[in-house]
Amino acid sequence: MKKKSFQIALSAVSCALATVFMAIGLNVPMAFASGYLFASLALMLPLAMDMRLGGFLAYAATVLLCLPFGGIQQFYKLVPFIAFFGLHPLVNYLQERMHVNRWIALAVKAVWFVGAAELSWWLFDAAVEISLPYAWMNDWAYVLIAAAGTVFFVFYDWLMRRCQKLVDVYVARLNGGRGKKGPPPARPRDDADEIFGTEQSQTEEDKTDEGR
Repeated sequence: MKKKSFQIALSAVSCALATVFMAIGLNVPMAFASGYLFASLALMLPLAMDMRLGGFLAYAATVLLCLPFGGIQQFYKLVPFIAFFGLHPLVNYLQERMHVNRWIALAVKAVWFVGAAELSWWLFDAAVEISLPYAWMNDWAYVLIAAAGTVFFVFYDWLMRRCQKLVDVYVARLNGGRGKKGPPPARPRDDADEIFGTEQSQTEEDKTDEGR
């Protein structure tokens, strides 16, 4: 019962945080991009407890709750979250749990991101007047979005996958050390430095200890 209550509370907190971040992003002109980012991070919370349904419901509830907070009047700003950013953490989770080849998954997700970016550009361009630095960019806008978007997505996907691991660690600590199911890692990742790939190998020390 205690574990179930924690999971329900975690989904509720995830939805609440994502809604707050998206509401700020929708209503503060310079904060809409950071709203997508932090809302996506908030939606990682249920996934840290293997709650795929809870993660999806938190996403769906966030979309609905954002509608009266500017999502209807500025629906074009909400579309990127609906089409990509809100679902990306769940897709990454499913990729990991289903052991999908990372290169195939990266290619498919890159196409998905570019498609969502071009749809968003079309909606933004129809809703507000967008002025580009050079006139020729208007004719090549979709090509530029595809090229720049693919490069950006590779970094973004890498970053968000690392962030999910960081969220997993802290949620497991809050839940008394019980997080995602699965085989334990060779070495526990206890801090952000280790998760972001900066830990040093202890192989030589292990060999020295074994030889003693």
